[in-house]
Amino acid sequence: MLNELFEDFYMKLTMNFYKKAAHGQTVEIENISTAEMACLEVVYFLENPTYSELSEFFNISQPNVTYRINKLIKKGYLKKFNDEKDKRVYYLQVTDKFMKYYCINDNYINNIIINLKKKCTAEEMEQFAKVLKILTKEAMD
Repeated sequence: MLNELFEDFYMKLTMNFYKKAAHGQTVEIENISTAEMACLEVVYFLENPTYSELSEFFNISQPNVTYRINKLIKKGYLKKFNDEKDKRVYYLQVTDKFMKYYCINDNYINNIIINLKKKCTAEEMEQFAKVLKILTKEAMD
């Protein structure tokens, strides 16, 4: 039962994202493959990783990562910047162009939380937050 509820919640979040993206309620995202979108999301989630960290995360070669990154930089979805101390190290960051597309679900999620707060007590919300923290930790372990 819990698995089904969680899958249903995830599906609804995902479906809302693609529905909004498909109906032009955001900027168009051009010629992005599934692998490139995954790369962009991981860069966003890892908060400015290096080329090496991205290579390690995906368990793919450095040249493969460099090729993907360069394509995304040309398309305007990623930018790189040097480490202040070691100029040989580059960090990656998603651009505003990516964020405009990626954040289309923010209002939807905010509305869910607002409605949840209306229907639940402060204690229930606190417990829900506690469970979400545990769930997030478990998902990353």
